Parts: sequence; structure tokens; C-alpha cells
Amino acid sequence: MTLPQISGDFILAAHHFGVAHPPGYPLYVTAGYIWMKIFPFGNPAFRLNLLTSFIGGLAAFIVYITTFKITNFIPSAIFASGVFGFSHLIWFHSVGAEIFSLNNAFCGLLLYWTVRFQHATGHNRVKVAMEASFLSGLSMSNQHTSSLFIAVIGAWMFLSLLRDKELTMKEFILTGVAFLTGLIPYIQMPLSSFTANAPSTWGDQRTLNGIFTHVSRQEYGTFRLTASDQPSDLVGNLKTYTEDLIHELGTPTLALCILCVLVAWYFPKIREVVYVYVATVFLYVMFFCNQANIDTTKEIMKGVLERFWMQSNIVISILAGCGVWCIHEPISSRVVKCGFLNKVWYGVLCVGAVAAALLQMRENYVLCDMSSNYIMEDYGRKLLDSVPKNGVLLTEGDMPSLTARYMRYSENYRVDVDVVDQELIGFPWFKEMHKHNYKHYIFPYDREIYFKDVLARKGENYPFSYNFKDVFDVHLNAGVPLYIYPFMKHSDLEWTKHYDIVPTTMLYEVRHKSNAYSIDEFLDVAYQHEYNLQLDNCDVSIYPVRSWESVIAGSCGHTVFFPPEYAHKLLTDEKMLYMKREGRQPLERTFNLYKRAYNYLTLQDEDGQTKFLFDAQHNKNYGIIAYLLYHNIFSHTANGPEKDILLGKYGRVMVEQWEYHYTRKPVEGDPEGLKHAMEDMKKRYPDLMTNEKYQM
Repeated sequence: MTLPQISGDFILAAHHFGVAHPPGYPLYVTAGYIWMKIFPFGNPAFRLNLLTSFIGGLAAFIVYITTFKITNFIPSAIFASGVFGFSHLIWFHSVGAEIFSLNNAFCGLLLYWTVRFQHATGHNRVKVAMEASFLSGLSMSNQHTSSLFIAVIGAWMFLSLLRDKELTMKEFILTGVAFLTGLIPYIQMPLSSFTANAPSTWGDQRTLNGIFTHVSRQEYGTFRLTASDQPSDLVGNLKTYTEDLIHELGTPTLALCILCVLVAWYFPKIREVVYVYVATVFLYVMFFCNQANIDTTKEIMKGVLERFWMQSNIVISILAGCGVWCIHEPISSRVVKCGFLNKVWYGVLCVGAVAAALLQMRENYVLCDMSSNYIMEDYGRKLLDSVPKNGVLLTEGDMPSLTARYMRYSENYRVDVDVVDQELIGFPWFKEMHKHNYKHYIFPYDREIYFKDVLARKGENYPFSYNFKDVFDVHLNAGVPLYIYPFMKHSDLEWTKHYDIVPTTMLYEVRHKSNAYSIDEFLDVAYQHEYNLQLDNCDVSIYPVRSWESVIAGSCGHTVFFPPEYAHKLLTDEKMLYMKREGRQPLERTFNLYKRAYNYLTLQDEDGQTKFLFDAQHNKNYGIIAYLLYHNIFSHTANGPEKDILLGKYGRVMVEQWEYHYTRKPVEGDPEGLKHAMEDMKKRYPDLMTNEKYQM
């Protein structure tokens, strides 16, 4: 099973006939639901991944037949479909349950119908336009980005028919009916809301207003990629797009595309279609670059944005294939006139086109091979394993929420645990649509309720509203274990006056301040759950830099260090316990937590260089614990050779970790103080870093 990015939402929706996040993607969800019923092999993720892979292959084939229909030249079709189908973005998003492959297929079909329309004559042109209108409706039932293709292609067809006086009012109305017929999959959303009782669904589509709210993405931000206030950067996004285009399809492909556009005027066979395609990709790219309110300085956000370049890459690939034909046509007709030489030239172009496809395949195979990628599944299981029996897990963010909810409600893993998304709690439809899903999650009130934090941001108020303090109250008063992952996001911080969240496992346990852990109690719990902190592989470098797998692997380093960091805090809070004789044991236990986390997340690369999978701050704090242990032993242990060796061991760890910290973050904290302490330790033990007896 591979569960990349936000596919958990689509798998859950398709598996239970629920409604996916706005705008709902009803065609993909319905197709996935039917597919899972007729193909019963494997788990839900495998089944929907397989369907998506078929659709991804279909999209590449559509690029092939579209290019061939334009040029009637096989090398052009091979080149276009090869560089497109084996590009990283297309391949990567075709092996996991995502809507992009289906959108690619529909956009490809619209481009194919553009060629059909150009080649059609007489009344057949109206028929082709009606078919294209129906396809447009279907594509809008999957993803709204295809509307930009529809706008250009539809306008061109309509104006062409008007120009040639081939469109009657009746036919115009029938074309509109065809488009509306394509929107029929949207019936899935109210059907789900009324009948499915899906354990994971978004919104309440039992009213027209609910349907409109969801379809128009009002809860995300209409015409925005995210609901954040991040402004869009047209110039920066255009630069990012250009860099991504070259990275994905290569400079030769871009050069062939530009060549095709420049010389298309001299080839009446392709001229009109090429200019329609250019207008389509221009509108698409400019619209997204202007509307994309995403911080592209972060690699993962670049990954979110680049998924929307796939549709423009379809056009670029087809135009590049036409560019191959533009080179072939004059050479074959004017230069290589001999039949034998023509065949040789044709063979050279065929070999070159196949070679381009194979180069794409070789370049991207490793990044797109998900056959052994189980990090999402491992991640979801670890999250659920960290929750005590009959507990509630409050998640924040797509990555943990969708992964944990998929494992819980589609794999039926840890059926005693309720997984509740903090993001969904804030919507007024949440209780009504989800109250039947939970065994242990308790709604603070029986009446219709609204979340205070959301209302505050909207400047609204309702008499029956609640916040997280109310949620914490009802659960802890009822004895229900309540855990948080990865953090509390909402700005309402009233709960902080009464509760702490304690990192006892991968998760944060919610505890009342009157029932706070002592250092020994906390360490007992931390040791008990330590196995849950480790994924199979947290090496960020083995995953694509812009993938969610990379984010999970990176965040794992922070998670593993949470318990020792919290123990460190308790040691310094509890009346300077680390300075007392009785503080040695909790210091040693805290040190061992640091040591295990450090060993787990420190690797040696092929060159023998140390590779850290965590922030440099943890080096510093690990060294501080070693330093505190050193002084505790120095103050409270009888003199002797064993004491001297023990002091040397902790002193060596202190020096190693602070040197690592100083190397990685030379200006952070108190570098001069650290350097002075390290120099003193090395003076006391001249052979500290070389003598094996001081090796921990």
C-alpha cells in the first residue's frame, strides 16, 4: 500500500461513498466507489491506487493519439507521450489515489476534441462541439481547473460555429444541456449526505446552500489555492513554473515547443490548433500564477503548487511533439527526397523519440517507485498505537489527520480509538454530520454548537458556542484519554490556563494542571511508549524533497526528541532537582532518552560523514543534560577511578554534542559560553576525545 500526500481523503470518501474536501470531486469519488465494489482485491488504498494508475496511463495514451491526430506522425506522438507520461509529476501522481490523473485525462480529451472539431466538416462540427461540451461537464465534476481549458476551447468552437453560421438556437441549447448532463456526478454529494453516514465526510450537502458552499470552495477560499491570507506572487510563481517546466520536461522539449509555436504559421495543417493550444496554456499558467497564494520558499509548498502545472504540461508536450513534425516535414520533403534516406531519417526520429521517453523513465524511476514505500502506513499505525484504549486523538493538518483517519476507518485499525480532525471541529455542520461516527468523542453540548475560535475570526457570536477548554473538560471529567497531534493550532488559548499537553509518546497527552506528572511519573510513561516514536526509516533524503513522505521523515526527528526535551524541562522546573543527589537517576533516564533518540536519528553517509535527521538545538540540549549529569556526579559521588571514568564519559558527550551544535548553528545560543566550557573540559581531560575508556 502507498498512501501519498492527501490521498487518504479520497480513499476514505470513495470507500465509504463520502464527500471529499471542497469542491468534492464527485466523479472521482463515485468512480472509486464503484471500482472498489467490482475489484475486491487488496486494501482500499491499493485498489484506488490501481485505478488511478490505469487513468494515468490513459492520460499518456490520450497525449499520444492527440499528437498523432494533429501530425499523423508516429515519432511525434511517441515523443510527446513519452516525455509527458514518464515525467516526475505525472508518474508520481499516477501511482497514488489522487484526482490529478483523471483531470489530466479529461484535459487531454478536450485537446483531442479540439483536433476533431478542426477536422470535422458541416453538421459534424456541431456534433463534435456537443460531445466536447459533455466532456467539459464531466471534467468539471472532477476538478475545476479544467474550466480554464474549457473557456478557451469552448469559446473557439462557439465563435467558429457562429462565423460559419452552423449553429442554430436549438443546437446551442442542446450543447448547454450536454454540459449540464456532464455535471450529473454532483448528485453523489447530496446522496452521500442523506444516506451514506460516511465516517469521514466534509460538509453538509443536504441543502442547495450546502452544495453551493462546497462546490464553490468557500471554506477553502474561492479562486484561491488555500484559505490563508498569503498574497500571490505573479512574477515569483512564473519563475517557479518555468524552472519546474524545464525540470519536468527538459530543455529540448521546451525548445521544440517554442519552435512549433514560431513556425506553426507556415504549416496550415497545424496552425489553428497550435494557436488554440497556446491561448489555452497562456490563460492557464497566468491564472494560476496570479491566484496561487502559496509560500514557494518552502519546498513542500512548491510541491503543492507544482501539481497544478501538470495540465499545462500536457499542452507543452503535445506542442513539442508537433515541433518534431515541424523539423521532419521540410527535411523529408526538401532535403531527404530519396525513399531509402527518408526511411533512415524516419527511423532516426523514431529512435530519438523512444530514447527521450527512456531517458525520462531512467531519470524518474527511483523517485516514482512506491512499491516499497510504507512510511504513511507506518506513520498512521504509530499514531494510533500511541493512543490508550478507548481514547480520542485530536489531529491537526492534512498529513496526520488523513493518514490516521484512513487507517482507523478504512483499514479498521484500532477500532477503539476515535480520530477527530481539529480543522473540521470548527465548522457548524461538524456535529450533525459526524456525531454517529464516534464512540468516545463527546460533544460539549447537545444543542447546535459553533466553535468559538472560528466565530471570533469571523467577528460573529452564538449563545451555544464552545472552545477547546470545553472539549478538554468533558473528556477528562468522563475519564476519556485525550491526545493531540501534532499541536494545537487554534488561536483560542483559554485551555492553557487549566491544561498542559505532555509529549508522552508521538502524541501530546492532555492533562489538567492539578494532575501534572512528576519527573519520575513522566519518565515511566515515556519509557513505556518509546517504541511508538520510531518509524521504519526517517531518512529524508530517500524521498522526493517536495513530498509529504519527506515532511513526515523530517518531523519524525522532532517527535522522537519531544519526551527527552520535556523531561529536561521538568528537571529544571522541579526545584533544581538536577543539582540534588536524588536528581541523578532522573538525569540518567533523561540522558538515555536523548541517547536513544540521537542514535536513531544519526546516520553515517557513504563518505563516513555524520548525518543528522534532527535540528541542531537537540545537540545542544543533549550536551546540557550530559553537563548536568557530570556536575551531579562530581558533587555527590565519592572519589575514585570509576567516578573519574564516568565523569569523562559524560564530559565527552557534552563536548561532542556542543561541537556538533556549534558547527551546525555557530551563532545560535551562547557560542562563546559553549566554547569556554568545552575548552575547560578538554583541559581537565587532555585525552578526552581519543581515549576509548571515555567512549559512552
